[in-house]
Amino acid sequence: MLKASKSSGSNKSEGCAIVVDAHAHTSGEFCRGGDVVRAMDEAGADKAILCPGPINTPKKWPIPDLTKYFKKRGFGFWVNRYLRLANIRVAREFDVVESNAYVAGLVRPFPGRLYQAYWADPSAPDFQDTLKEKHAEWNFVAVKLHQCFQKFEIDSAAMHELAGWTGAEGLPIFIHLYAKRDARALVSLAASHPGTTFVVAHMLGIEIFAGAGRAALPNVYFDISPPNLTPIGRLLRTLDAFGPDRLLLGSDTPYGKNNLKKIIARVRGLDIPDRDKALILGGNARRIYNLTD
Repeated sequence: MLKASKSSGSNKSEGCAIVVDAHAHTSGEFCRGGDVVRAMDEAGADKAILCPGPINTPKKWPIPDLTKYFKKRGFGFWVNRYLRLANIRVAREFDVVESNAYVAGLVRPFPGRLYQAYWADPSAPDFQDTLKEKHAEWNFVAVKLHQCFQKFEIDSAAMHELAGWTGAEGLPIFIHLYAKRDARALVSLAASHPGTTFVVAHMLGIEIFAGAGRAALPNVYFDISPPNLTPIGRLLRTLDAFGPDRLLLGSDTPYGKNNLKKIIARVRGLDIPDRDKALILGGNARRIYNLTD
């Protein structure tokens, strides 16, 4: 079992690594492009992939560090019940098209630093046509799905169509799963679309994916955010099961305080070689999201 190092892990080799926050939202301190870039510079991040808030507001979301009390397994799927309840209020204010347009406008002035992940709703009857139209217009680098905010089945025809299209376009699907059954269904979906990259938010369902095995899921990656709700033990289990080349650094900003600084420090504190830290810090994200600039 891998362990977290007691040292900060900071050294010259790590300092040369490109750092990519592959999971952040245009809300709170990340509501405005200039603020995002300043926060990235302060934390030592080079690039960030942004998706809607879903409420794009400067309101702060200082969710406390609960890993002090939940040190092993974290919250897993059961917190999704509360997210779905919260969606009852959010749905009154959240418009997928408008929110995606906001992100597109925010990232445009910062090429090479900020990138868009398009939040799609597979339950919408025309989502595929809209998705293709907006990709041609905005050239986003990923498709974001969230089962707590939109109700859709992983094994649906719409998801198979989406997986086929994203695979052909070279766009990863970044997904927040709702329940264990959805993780099992994603194992099958990923196997059916080996040319499509899937990124699982928050390492949800890692026990199920680990049971399927690394070799059976060569196109599945894991976002390690957020540091305030995901204990180090969960990260270490994922690292053991899938290796450093399948993990992506993410902050889930603004849902916490100083998330970006904390998640970078967590990776740099891992007791693994510097080259493996560099993969998690940004090397993997640059590869699968094709961030060549």
